[in-house]
Amino acid sequence: MRFLIAQVLPYITVTIFTLGVLYRLGRWAGARRVHNINLSPWVPDSGQMTVRIGTEAFLFRSLWIFDKGLWVGAIAMHLALLNIIGGHIVGFGFLGEQFAYIPGITVEMSKAASDMLGKIFGIILFVALAYLLLRRLTIPAVKQVNRTSDIFWLVFLLALVGIGNLMRFVYEFHMPYEHIYAYMAHLFTFQSVMGLPALDNYFFLAHFLLVQIMLILLPFSKLLHLFGMFGMRWLLHQPYQDPAPGLPNVDVQAARRAGLGVPAGDSSGGV
Repeated sequence: MRFLIAQVLPYITVTIFTLGVLYRLGRWAGARRVHNINLSPWVPDSGQMTVRIGTEAFLFRSLWIFDKGLWVGAIAMHLALLNIIGGHIVGFGFLGEQFAYIPGITVEMSKAASDMLGKIFGIILFVALAYLLLRRLTIPAVKQVNRTSDIFWLVFLLALVGIGNLMRFVYEFHMPYEHIYAYMAHLFTFQSVMGLPALDNYFFLAHFLLVQIMLILLPFSKLLHLFGMFGMRWLLHQPYQDPAPGLPNVDVQAARRAGLGVPAGDSSGGV
């Protein structure tokens, strides 16, 4: 079982995740947009469009306007998740010594700070996920739009984050940076990982297995909004164009004369 989880499955996971994401993004990028679906009032230029997309994607502007309770849980969850992912990459890559590059910070202080930040954001992420799950189970209006997949992913992520927090807070389950670094180095260089100390920690194997399951399912689930939200926001907030790009065989002037609802503008002729 350890051989399957730690040696074989990671390569399968990376392959399915990469091909799945590229396939879904390719389908979205290749879709022809035959009419404008911009939100009114649409922004006048690409600079303002970039600002609008940024505020929507990173600050959840619309969510703040329509549901501040959901905004609190969503912004806390996403910010904590972003920090944890970044912390995993930087922390394991630098063995927790990344802050030692700041003058006056020792290696010991850096490792302590890295560990503390991981604990703080791990707690925030777990609480935010629990809060979002509680909303889905208790608020009538939210329960009406619940799907089984919504509950599944929240419970799944709670289990994944919970195991990760156990590894940070319980000394017996802790995984040193050096062990993870050695394990990842062997994977990246296509060496055997069997016999490495990381594989003796069953909590690490469980945590890593859940991560791999999540990555395998991500391209085919609603978690792909991680990538899709930028494309959606681009469609909704880009400057209005008359006629819409991709509109086939349309004589704009003739359509207006016929009263077919093509909006007035400076365009003349068809596409």
